Amino acid sequence: MAAPHFRHILRPAPTAPERLAAARRPADLLTLILACALLLAACGSTRTAKAPDLADPAGEALAAASSAAADEARPLTETLAADEPAGEVAPRWQPLAARLAADGLSGPRVDALLARLSPTPTQSPMGRKIRELYRRRFLPRPATAKPAPLYYKGVVTEANAALCRDFIAAHEAAFAAADARYGVPPAIAASLLFVETRLGKVLGDVPENAFYTLASMAVSTTPQDISQWLPQLPGYEKHMPWLTETLHKRADWAYKETKALVEHMLRDHIAPEGLPGSIYGAVGLCQFMPSNISTYGADGDGDGRVDLFTAPDAIASLAHYLARHGWKAGLSRERQHALLMTYNHSRTYANTILALSDLVAQVPAPAAAVQTSPVSGGRP
Repeated sequence: MAAPHFRHILRPAPTAPERLAAARRPADLLTLILACALLLAACGSTRTAKAPDLADPAGEALAAASSAAADEARPLTETLAADEPAGEVAPRWQPLAARLAADGLSGPRVDALLARLSPTPTQSPMGRKIRELYRRRFLPRPATAKPAPLYYKGVVTEANAALCRDFIAAHEAAFAAADARYGVPPAIAASLLFVETRLGKVLGDVPENAFYTLASMAVSTTPQDISQWLPQLPGYEKHMPWLTETLHKRADWAYKETKALVEHMLRDHIAPEGLPGSIYGAVGLCQFMPSNISTYGADGDGDGRVDLFTAPDAIASLAHYLARHGWKAGLSRERQHALLMTYNHSRTYANTILALSDLVAQVPAPAAAVQTSPVSGGRP
C-alpha cells in the first residue's frame, strides 16, 4: 500500500408494506404516482458491495477473474448527503467527536458519520498491531539465514499478466492518460494494482470498514481497550509503561488517519458503509492510507471527486504518487525499483511488480532481478 493508505448515508427507507399501506389511503392520482416512483427509486439505488474474495490471497487461481471486478467491487451511486440528520453519537465515540471538533471538524455531517459507527469499537486492529510490536520487541524470533523470496508466490504468471492486459484494455483511456501525464506505463500501473488488490478483487483484509477500523484504533489508548488481546502478550504486566506509551502513539497515528478520512468523506461526498479496507485502514484499488488521498489522490474520470474505488481515479492516483516521488519516462530499472519501494518498503514487492509488468508488456525478462532482503508489508 502507499506509504504514509463512502458511500451515501441514507435515511432509513420505508418498508414495502409501509409504502403499500400509504398507497391504499385515500389520495389523489398524483400522490399514488409519487409513491410508486419512490418505490422504484429505492429498488434501483441500494446496491450491496461485493464481499472481497479472500480465499486466494496469493493469486494462484485468478485466471478466471473478470477485468470488470474493480467496477463491481462496491456501489458507486451512493454519496454523502449534505442534509443527513446527525443521529446520536454513541458515548464511546464522544472523545473522538470532541477531538475532531477541536480540529475544526464538527456539525451534523460529522455527527452523522460518527453515529453510523457501531456503539462499541473493535479491538482487532489495535490488538493486532500491539501484538506485532510486542513480539518484535520482547519475543524476537531467532535470526534465520533464509533469504526473502524474490517474488510473491503465484503472482508472476502468464495467467495473471493476461488479467492485467484485459484490465488495461477495459480502462484504456485511464491508463493512457496516466502514462501521458505522469510517465507511468500501463504495465507498471496494472501490475501494481494486481499486487495491491488483484485489480480490485481483494479490497479488504478484514470485515471492518476502514472508518470503523481507524476510529477504533484512535480511541484505544489503554490496555483495557485491547483486553481480549492481552493474553497473547506473555508477561505484559512487566511492560505496562511500554504498553501504555505505545498504545498512545498508535492511537495518535490512527487519529490523524481518521481525521484525513473524515475530511475525504466530506470533501468528496463519500460515506463509510461497506467501505472495505486493509487491516490498518488502507482503501481503494491502489490501497492509499487516508492521509495520502488529499496529497496524491487524482480525479481520473473528471467527475470532480476522488473515489479510489473507481479504476480511473485509482490509476491516476497511483501514477501521481509515483510521479511526485520522482517517477518519469525513461527511468532505469534500478530507479523504478527504488521508487516502487516508496509505495511499499519491500524489495520483494518491487521485484514482483517489475517482473509481472514485463510479462504484461510481453518484453524479455531482465538477466537478474534486484535481490531481496528480509521484508515486511505487501500482499504476499
